Amino acid sequence: MRTLMTSLALAILAGGVASGQQQKDLEILALVDHYDFYNVREPKDRSKFMFDTETAKGCEDILKHVLLTGATSVLWRPCSGSVMRYHSDEERFPLVVTPTDKRRVHQNESAVNGFISYNTAKIDIIREMMASIAASGRVPGVHWPFEETHHMGWTFGAWNLEHPEYWGVTKTGQVWSGRTSLAYPAVSDHKMRILEELLERGARHIFIDVWRSGAWSPRFEYVKPELERWKARYGTEPPSDSRDPVWCKFVSETQHAWFKRVKKRLEAEKIPLTLGVQLVGDPDDPRDQTLISRGIDWRVLVDEGVLDGLVVMGIAWDAKDPFGSTEKIYRDIVARCKGKCKVYFPIQAYDFTRKSFHSYAKATELTIAEVTAKLLELTRESGADGVVLEVVDYNNYPRAVRRELRKVSPYKSIED
Repeated sequence: MRTLMTSLALAILAGGVASGQQQKDLEILALVDHYDFYNVREPKDRSKFMFDTETAKGCEDILKHVLLTGATSVLWRPCSGSVMRYHSDEERFPLVVTPTDKRRVHQNESAVNGFISYNTAKIDIIREMMASIAASGRVPGVHWPFEETHHMGWTFGAWNLEHPEYWGVTKTGQVWSGRTSLAYPAVSDHKMRILEELLERGARHIFIDVWRSGAWSPRFEYVKPELERWKARYGTEPPSDSRDPVWCKFVSETQHAWFKRVKKRLEAEKIPLTLGVQLVGDPDDPRDQTLISRGIDWRVLVDEGVLDGLVVMGIAWDAKDPFGSTEKIYRDIVARCKGKCKVYFPIQAYDFTRKSFHSYAKATELTIAEVTAKLLELTRESGADGVVLEVVDYNNYPRAVRRELRKVSPYKSIED
């Protein structure tokens, strides 16, 4: 039986939805990792797969599924770590590729994905999908993680492996090939060349996700240029604690310079730059998680007009007051941004942070569709511009949730 609190929430929800129908539509940013579709089986024949993720038709079918969410912008993942999923000149592997011997595959392995190679597919996947998204009337863009490795060794990029002189370094001198430091001008230039490849392929929205770090943090920024810069400024050795807010703020200056460089390049073509962050507490807390664990001060980026949009990919709402605490956080973030950029809040399907619509449903005894409707209402009431779907995989946003999303989208008439 539903509690009195749940009944009251439903009543408020119904009133909010009714009044909200007259309000303007929300933007819906759909993040897509099309690699996640490679192993989706046909329901009636489990020996077959629904999507061939290396072909134009397979990717088109993925896009059709994504558009069921009412998405206004589709942001396609262009990489696995720093291994590009298109015909990249900047990240081409000069390696001999040998055939995989199928006899070596473990007998009980349920998913064999070693044969997938997006950077050598017959089509240039990013070029193909930017054109397809644009043809659908949505804004075509890329979901470009700030990380340079997605935790696994096969996601280390060719350029990074070939330039160990730029690898990250810890305070104790341990080097790490998982990331090259932006403190080196050559690294900044390298990443800008990747940006040019994405723009040339038709990306008209650059979304950089710093939630995905690939294990990188300011811990790996004790590189020679940063040590020299610190010594020149402070005349001392930098803090041994890589989570020291002073060190993290110092490291953020280098990351900040690169974001400004990206912004300057995009301004000429009026292409928006948005940043995806995870916020845990007070947006003015000097130990803000994005600063401490990512070495990026999103507040400075907002204040200086570097960002066109701030995408909040996770918040720490209170299970004792799910919607009340969410509303406060939403309003605090919008107020902090002071109208200097657009703001987007999460409709999370996955429980990476244990804060998805499933967690809200458990805490409130509402259905996930009712939770979605309430979160959309709070997004509107806070003055935010839209929501982010992180990430849209096959049916992880169920039909009932997609229906609620389309109610606030310009694409309301899509059949599902």
